[in-house]
Amino acid sequence: MKPVVKIGGSLLRSAADFVQAAHFVAAYSEPPVVVVSAVKGVTDLLLQLEKTRSYLLYEELAHRHISIARGLGVEERIAPLLKELEYALRLPHAPWSADYFASFGERLSATMLHAVLEKMGIEAKLFIAPMLTDSNYGNAEPIALEHKEEMSRPDAVAVVTGFIGRDKEGRFTTVGRGGSDYTATYIGKELGARKVSLVTDSPGVMTADPREVQEAYVLPLLSVQEAVEAAKVGAKNFHPRTFIPVVEAGRMAVEVRSYYSRGTLIAHIYPPPPYKIVVRCGQGSCVVGLAAYELTKLGGTPLGQYSVKLNIPPRQVHEHLILPYIKYINT
Repeated sequence: MKPVVKIGGSLLRSAADFVQAAHFVAAYSEPPVVVVSAVKGVTDLLLQLEKTRSYLLYEELAHRHISIARGLGVEERIAPLLKELEYALRLPHAPWSADYFASFGERLSATMLHAVLEKMGIEAKLFIAPMLTDSNYGNAEPIALEHKEEMSRPDAVAVVTGFIGRDKEGRFTTVGRGGSDYTATYIGKELGARKVSLVTDSPGVMTADPREVQEAYVLPLLSVQEAVEAAKVGAKNFHPRTFIPVVEAGRMAVEVRSYYSRGTLIAHIYPPPPYKIVVRCGQGSCVVGLAAYELTKLGGTPLGQYSVKLNIPPRQVHEHLILPYIKYINT
């Protein structure tokens, strides 16, 4: 089965970033399905534009994308989308309009990446919002994936918009925050992929926030259940919803990585160490790991099967509960 790869918006800020993403995709021995996020920060601006209908804000968004597209030599490919967005400023506010405006972020970025791949001589097919969803605008649920056979073609890269789908009326919908990760795992499940790679600017899932804990490490392995609970207590790598398709698929794994690091493999396994992640929770910490529940004996408050809250700062938790095991494993 084709690999599924999601390119995060933090990696899409400039023309050089799109070229780098295209080269990363081209390096796969089998052409992957590539789920593309909006350019960093663009979704928030589009939602603001939907509220204000400010032409100055539209010009800012247009200029940002034209600058990238011009640097790539594909300006003509996004011109129709920018014209459509300009026309949308005159549309009335409606229950679906925020999702419609938000859809331009992924549509523009996927169109540019697809154009770059074609310029490099790589066979690629663009899929705009292939997920059929319900009409719960802002937090839609996927119903089906269209164009499965075309996406599965072994001779072409499938470039797919993340975050957005269409309802039965043909209107654009969005699947909520963290939606591109969720789109990638949903597509992976529907296509029978063995692994979905979430490519970001982070080297993987860290044992702690490196801005707060200098000795934070990248975890090589993590169970799906631990990843879900880490997301629920505030770990920044992913949204809890990302793993619904992973659980449903049964045998599919998720890889969180950067371009340069293999990162963290999240799978249906139960690897050591017993305590893996610490996240700041108020004045204390939330600890995630297979043995986290044992910390209730030290006064911890259980949050889930594999997560506990402690009234101890993250730095101390990391030093005494996580670091000794990490150092032992790495020796």
